[in-house]
Amino acid sequence: MYNSMAMYVAKALNIRPSEILDKWNVPELIVAYGDYANDEARRNFAEWDALDTKQKIKIERPPEYAVRFLGVI
Repeated sequence: MYNSMAMYVAKALNIRPSEILDKWNVPELIVAYGDYANDEARRNFAEWDALDTKQKIKIERPPEYAVRFLGVI
C-alpha cells in the first residue's frame, strides 16, 4: 500500500519513490497522498458536474474526494 502511495506522490512531485520511502514518515506520506489524490478527485467531479443532465446519466458519478480527512473528534 505504501509503495503505491509513494509512487503516486513521487509522480506528482517529479521525484523518485525511493526518496519518499527513505526520508518521509508515514503521516507525511498519507497527508501528501490525500492532498494530491483529493485534488485529482475534485477536478474529475467538477468536470462531471459541468456536464448537462443527459450526459450525467450515461457517466457514473465520480467520488468528490479520494481520502477523507476528519478533524479532531
